[in-house]
Amino acid sequence: MNAWSDSVDRAFRAVYYGGDSEREIDAFAKRWHGLEPEAFTRALESGTPEEKAIALFALSYSNHPNAQVMLYAALESVEPMEQWASALCLGERKDERALPVLLSCFEELLPPRMHPLEREGGLYHSWRMRAASLLGEWGRKDLVPALRQAFDTAWKLEQADTIDRKHVWHDYQDELIYALGRLEAFGALVGFSLPILRLQFWIVLLACGSLQAQSRYGDLLTQVQINETLREEIAQVLEQRFGVSAEKQTAYIDSYAQTFFDRRAWV
Repeated sequence: MNAWSDSVDRAFRAVYYGGDSEREIDAFAKRWHGLEPEAFTRALESGTPEEKAIALFALSYSNHPNAQVMLYAALESVEPMEQWASALCLGERKDERALPVLLSCFEELLPPRMHPLEREGGLYHSWRMRAASLLGEWGRKDLVPALRQAFDTAWKLEQADTIDRKHVWHDYQDELIYALGRLEAFGALVGFSLPILRLQFWIVLLACGSLQAQSRYGDLLTQVQINETLREEIAQVLEQRFGVSAEKQTAYIDSYAQTFFDRRAWV
Protein backbone atom coordinates (compact mmCIF):
# COMPACT_ATOMS: atom_id res chain seq x y z
CA MET A 1 0.00 0.00 0.00
CA ASN A 2 1.47 3.36 -1.06
CA ALA A 3 1.43 6.49 1.08
CA TRP A 4 -1.68 7.95 -0.55
CA SER A 5 -3.63 4.67 -0.32
CA ASP A 6 -2.64 4.40 3.33
CA SER A 7 -3.90 7.96 3.95
CA VAL A 8 -7.23 7.12 2.32
CA ASP A 9 -7.61 3.94 4.38
CA ARG A 10 -6.82 5.79 7.62
CA ALA A 11 -9.27 8.55 6.74
CA PHE A 12 -12.19 6.19 6.22
CA ARG A 13 -11.36 4.23 9.36
CA ALA A 14 -11.36 7.49 11.32
CA VAL A 15 -15.01 8.02 10.40
CA TYR A 16 -16.30 4.50 9.85
CA TYR A 17 -14.56 2.95 12.83
CA GLY A 18 -17.01 0.06 13.20
CA GLY A 19 -15.74 -1.99 10.25
CA ASP A 20 -17.71 -0.56 7.30
CA SER A 21 -14.80 1.35 5.81
CA GLU A 22 -14.26 -0.84 2.73
CA ARG A 23 -17.87 -0.56 1.62
CA GLU A 24 -17.83 3.19 2.21
CA ILE A 25 -14.61 3.59 0.22
CA ASP A 26 -16.27 2.00 -2.80
CA ALA A 27 -19.37 4.18 -2.42
CA PHE A 28 -17.28 7.34 -2.07
CA ALA A 29 -15.19 6.50 -5.15
CA LYS A 30 -18.34 5.96 -7.20
CA ARG A 31 -19.97 9.20 -6.04
CA TRP A 32 -16.88 11.40 -6.39
CA HIS A 33 -15.32 9.66 -9.39
CA GLY A 34 -12.23 8.27 -7.78
CA LEU A 35 -10.01 8.40 -4.72
CA GLU A 36 -7.46 10.94 -5.88
CA PRO A 37 -6.83 14.19 -3.98
CA GLU A 38 -9.09 16.05 -6.43
CA ALA A 39 -12.02 13.81 -5.49
CA PHE A 40 -11.55 14.58 -1.80
CA THR A 41 -11.28 18.29 -2.55
CA ARG A 42 -14.63 18.12 -4.38
CA ALA A 43 -16.17 16.22 -1.48
CA LEU A 44 -14.91 18.83 0.96
CA GLU A 45 -16.66 21.53 -1.04
CA SER A 46 -20.08 19.92 -1.44
CA GLY A 47 -20.23 16.54 0.26
CA THR A 48 -22.18 15.30 3.26
CA PRO A 49 -20.77 15.99 6.75
CA GLU A 50 -19.28 12.47 6.78
CA GLU A 51 -17.71 12.94 3.36
CA LYS A 52 -16.25 16.30 4.37
CA ALA A 53 -14.75 14.76 7.49
CA ILE A 54 -13.22 11.93 5.45
CA ALA A 55 -11.80 14.47 3.02
CA LEU A 56 -10.20 16.45 5.83
CA PHE A 57 -8.58 13.34 7.29
CA ALA A 58 -7.35 12.12 3.89
CA LEU A 59 -5.90 15.46 2.84
CA SER A 60 -4.28 15.96 6.24
CA TYR A 61 -2.82 12.46 6.50
CA SER A 62 -1.36 12.77 3.01
CA ASN A 63 0.21 16.18 3.76
CA HIS A 64 -1.62 17.74 0.83
CA PRO A 65 -0.12 21.18 0.06
CA ASN A 66 -3.40 22.94 0.88
CA ALA A 67 -4.32 20.80 3.86
CA GLN A 68 -3.41 23.38 6.50
CA VAL A 69 -5.57 26.08 4.92
CA MET A 70 -8.48 23.66 4.50
CA LEU A 71 -8.20 22.53 8.12
CA TYR A 72 -8.18 26.09 9.42
CA ALA A 73 -11.31 26.89 7.40
CA ALA A 74 -13.11 23.76 8.65
CA LEU A 75 -12.18 24.63 12.22
CA GLU A 76 -14.59 27.57 11.93
CA SER A 77 -17.44 25.46 10.55
CA VAL A 78 -20.81 25.37 12.31
CA GLU A 79 -21.03 21.66 11.44
CA PRO A 80 -19.64 19.69 14.43
CA MET A 81 -18.36 16.81 12.31
CA GLU A 82 -16.26 19.13 10.17
CA GLN A 83 -15.05 21.11 13.14
CA TRP A 84 -14.10 18.11 15.26
CA ALA A 85 -12.39 16.33 12.34
CA SER A 86 -10.28 19.39 11.56
CA ALA A 87 -9.39 19.81 15.24
CA LEU A 88 -8.22 16.19 15.47
CA CYS A 89 -6.11 16.58 12.33
CA LEU A 90 -4.56 19.78 13.63
CA GLY A 91 -4.16 18.21 17.06
CA GLU A 92 -2.05 15.47 15.53
CA ARG A 93 0.15 18.26 14.18
CA LYS A 94 0.25 19.85 17.66
CA ASP A 95 -1.25 23.00 16.19
CA GLU A 96 -2.53 25.13 19.07
CA ARG A 97 -5.30 26.64 16.96
CA ALA A 98 -7.11 23.35 17.50
CA LEU A 99 -6.99 23.58 21.30
CA PRO A 100 -10.33 25.36 21.96
CA VAL A 101 -12.22 22.83 19.83
CA LEU A 102 -10.35 19.87 21.31
CA LEU A 103 -11.28 21.06 24.79
CA SER A 104 -14.88 21.59 23.73
CA CYS A 105 -15.04 17.90 22.79
CA PHE A 106 -15.09 17.18 26.52
CA GLU A 107 -18.22 19.28 27.03
CA GLU A 108 -20.34 18.99 23.90
CA LEU A 109 -22.68 16.24 22.66
CA LEU A 110 -22.93 14.63 26.09
CA PRO A 111 -24.12 12.12 27.02
CA PRO A 112 -23.13 10.16 23.89
CA ARG A 113 -25.91 8.65 21.83
CA MET A 114 -26.68 4.97 22.11
CA HIS A 115 -27.60 2.76 19.16
CA PRO A 116 -27.80 -1.03 18.91
CA LEU A 117 -24.98 -1.00 16.36
CA GLU A 118 -22.88 1.56 18.23
CA ARG A 119 -22.52 0.10 21.69
CA GLU A 120 -19.54 2.30 22.53
CA GLY A 121 -21.30 5.63 22.10
CA GLY A 122 -20.91 6.55 18.45
CA LEU A 123 -18.47 8.50 16.34
CA TYR A 124 -18.27 11.67 18.39
CA HIS A 125 -17.53 9.70 21.53
CA SER A 126 -14.68 7.87 19.78
CA TRP A 127 -13.34 11.23 18.66
CA ARG A 128 -13.69 12.53 22.22
CA MET A 129 -11.37 9.72 23.32
CA ARG A 130 -8.94 10.61 20.55
CA ALA A 131 -8.93 14.23 21.73
CA ALA A 132 -7.97 13.09 25.23
CA SER A 133 -5.17 10.96 23.82
CA LEU A 134 -3.84 13.79 21.66
CA LEU A 135 -3.71 16.26 24.54
CA GLY A 136 -1.75 13.72 26.54
CA GLU A 137 0.70 13.48 23.65
CA TRP A 138 1.15 17.25 23.61
CA GLY A 139 2.95 17.05 26.94
CA ARG A 140 1.57 20.36 28.20
CA LYS A 141 1.05 20.24 31.94
CA ASP A 142 -1.16 23.33 31.80
CA LEU A 143 -3.80 21.03 30.26
CA VAL A 144 -4.05 18.93 33.43
CA PRO A 145 -6.97 20.92 34.94
CA ALA A 146 -9.03 20.55 31.75
CA LEU A 147 -8.38 16.81 31.54
CA ARG A 148 -9.16 16.36 35.22
CA GLN A 149 -12.40 18.34 34.82
CA ALA A 150 -13.33 16.14 31.86
CA PHE A 151 -12.74 13.06 34.02
CA ASP A 152 -14.85 14.55 36.81
CA THR A 153 -17.69 15.12 34.35
CA ALA A 154 -17.40 11.62 32.90
CA TRP A 155 -17.36 10.02 36.35
CA LYS A 156 -20.46 11.93 37.47
CA LEU A 157 -22.29 11.08 34.26
CA GLU A 158 -21.44 7.41 34.68
CA GLN A 159 -22.83 7.42 38.22
CA ALA A 160 -26.06 9.02 37.01
CA ASP A 161 -26.43 6.70 34.02
CA THR A 162 -28.43 3.50 33.78
CA ILE A 163 -26.67 0.17 34.17
CA ASP A 164 -26.99 -0.69 30.49
CA ARG A 165 -25.11 2.50 29.52
CA LYS A 166 -22.35 2.69 32.13
CA HIS A 167 -19.85 0.84 29.93
CA VAL A 168 -19.89 3.74 27.45
CA TRP A 169 -17.88 5.84 29.90
CA HIS A 170 -15.13 3.36 30.73
CA ASP A 171 -12.80 3.65 27.73
CA TYR A 172 -13.19 7.43 27.76
CA GLN A 173 -12.33 7.63 31.45
CA ASP A 174 -9.32 5.40 30.84
CA GLU A 175 -8.07 7.64 28.01
CA LEU A 176 -8.33 10.67 30.29
CA ILE A 177 -6.48 8.95 33.14
CA TYR A 178 -3.75 7.66 30.84
CA ALA A 179 -3.35 11.17 29.38
CA LEU A 180 -3.07 12.59 32.91
CA GLY A 181 -0.43 9.97 33.65
CA ARG A 182 1.53 11.02 30.58
CA LEU A 183 1.50 14.53 32.03
CA GLU A 184 2.66 13.14 35.40
CA ALA A 185 -0.45 14.41 37.14
CA PHE A 186 -0.10 11.86 39.94
CA GLY A 187 -2.52 13.73 42.18
CA ALA A 188 -5.30 13.73 39.60
CA LEU A 189 -7.52 11.37 41.60
CA VAL A 190 -7.22 13.23 44.90
CA GLY A 191 -10.64 14.36 46.06
CA PHE A 192 -12.64 11.76 44.17
CA SER A 193 -14.76 9.30 46.10
CA LEU A 194 -14.06 6.11 44.15
CA PRO A 195 -14.60 2.41 44.84
CA ILE A 196 -11.30 0.97 46.05
CA LEU A 197 -10.81 -1.39 43.11
CA ARG A 198 -11.55 1.36 40.58
CA LEU A 199 -9.14 3.67 42.42
CA GLN A 200 -6.40 1.03 42.31
CA PHE A 201 -7.11 0.37 38.63
CA TRP A 202 -6.74 4.03 37.72
CA ILE A 203 -3.64 4.47 39.86
CA VAL A 204 -2.01 1.67 37.86
CA LEU A 205 -3.18 3.38 34.67
CA LEU A 206 -1.71 6.70 35.81
CA ALA A 207 1.56 4.86 36.37
CA CYS A 208 1.35 3.33 32.89
CA GLY A 209 0.78 6.75 31.36
CA SER A 210 3.80 8.21 33.12
CA LEU A 211 5.87 5.30 31.76
CA GLN A 212 4.56 5.74 28.20
CA ALA A 213 3.76 2.05 28.50
CA GLN A 214 1.32 1.85 25.61
CA SER A 215 3.76 3.11 23.01
CA ARG A 216 6.63 1.12 24.50
CA TYR A 217 4.93 -2.22 25.08
CA GLY A 218 1.55 -2.28 23.31
CA ASP A 219 -1.83 -3.39 24.66
CA LEU A 220 -1.89 -2.59 28.36
CA LEU A 221 -4.49 -5.17 29.33
CA THR A 222 -2.14 -7.91 28.15
CA GLN A 223 1.17 -6.35 29.08
CA VAL A 224 0.25 -5.49 32.67
CA GLN A 225 -0.47 -9.18 33.19
CA ILE A 226 2.54 -10.80 31.47
CA ASN A 227 5.34 -8.25 31.02
CA GLU A 228 7.59 -8.54 34.07
CA THR A 229 9.65 -5.49 33.08
CA LEU A 230 6.54 -3.33 32.92
CA ARG A 231 5.22 -4.76 36.17
CA GLU A 232 8.48 -3.85 37.90
CA GLU A 233 8.35 -0.34 36.46
CA ILE A 234 4.75 0.11 37.61
CA ALA A 235 5.68 -1.12 41.09
CA GLN A 236 8.40 1.52 41.31
CA VAL A 237 5.95 4.27 40.38
CA LEU A 238 3.42 2.95 42.90
CA GLU A 239 6.06 3.13 45.61
CA GLN A 240 7.68 6.42 44.66
CA ARG A 241 4.61 8.42 43.63
CA PHE A 242 1.76 6.87 45.62
CA GLY A 243 3.50 5.39 48.66
CA VAL A 244 2.09 1.91 48.01
CA SER A 245 3.89 -0.65 50.15
CA ALA A 246 5.77 -3.54 48.56
CA GLU A 247 3.23 -6.11 49.70
CA LYS A 248 0.34 -4.14 48.17
CA GLN A 249 2.03 -3.31 44.86
CA THR A 250 1.45 -6.79 43.49
CA ALA A 251 -2.20 -6.68 44.55
CA TYR A 252 -2.72 -3.38 42.69
CA ILE A 253 -1.10 -4.71 39.54
CA ASP A 254 -2.74 -8.13 39.66
CA SER A 255 -6.21 -6.63 40.12
CA TYR A 256 -5.88 -4.45 36.99
CA ALA A 257 -7.19 -7.00 34.48
CA GLN A 258 -9.89 -8.34 36.80
CA THR A 259 -11.25 -4.85 37.43
CA PHE A 260 -11.18 -4.13 33.71
CA PHE A 261 -13.37 -7.17 33.01
CA ASP A 262 -15.58 -6.86 36.08
CA ARG A 263 -16.87 -3.44 35.11
CA ARG A 264 -17.87 -4.87 31.72
CA ALA A 265 -19.38 -8.05 33.13
CA TRP A 266 -22.96 -7.16 32.22
CA VAL A 267 -22.24 -6.78 28.50
